[in-house]
Amino acid sequence: MSSQRRRRPRPLQRPSGRTSRKVVRRTSKSDIKSGIMQSLIILLVIVNMVLIFFVIRQCSRTKTPVKEEKIEEKPRVIQLEVLNGCGEPGVAAKFTDYLRDRGFDVVKTANFEEETGRPNFNVIKTIVIDRRGNPESCLLIARTLGLNENRIIEEINEAYLIDATLVIGRDFSDLSCWKDVGM
Repeated sequence: MSSQRRRRPRPLQRPSGRTSRKVVRRTSKSDIKSGIMQSLIILLVIVNMVLIFFVIRQCSRTKTPVKEEKIEEKPRVIQLEVLNGCGEPGVAAKFTDYLRDRGFDVVKTANFEEETGRPNFNVIKTIVIDRRGNPESCLLIARTLGLNENRIIEEINEAYLIDATLVIGRDFSDLSCWKDVGM
């Protein structure tokens, strides 16, 4: 054996009943960590319960129909071209001014031409040609000029970027609006 003796540990003895000592328990780091973990778990359970409550509440709501709001649209500006088909100088310009004063957007004023590109001044009656398939716009133009509905012709052409074409015929001075236009 070695020269040193090993000591045997002695069991702890409790002091006798005469002296009362409080036993202070020391908390270790593992106890603190376990307490924090338990607190976090409890917090997560509470958060999950709140989320589940709101999801169930949202899903169980009765769906109420959404009322559609009626949005007033601005009146659309009607774009047209005014063509002189009667040969009277300046008549297309006068009708252009008249229509612009009434809110129409006249984008072109010129002479009426045949398909060959030559001017045609042999148009007898004033007509409105629908270029976009919007008869309401053409009807408004016709009413503004005092024309009947039978003076509206439909020639839809996607190449045109205008709503209508007004071709002024030789009957322009007979129109009810001429007294306002011709001044």
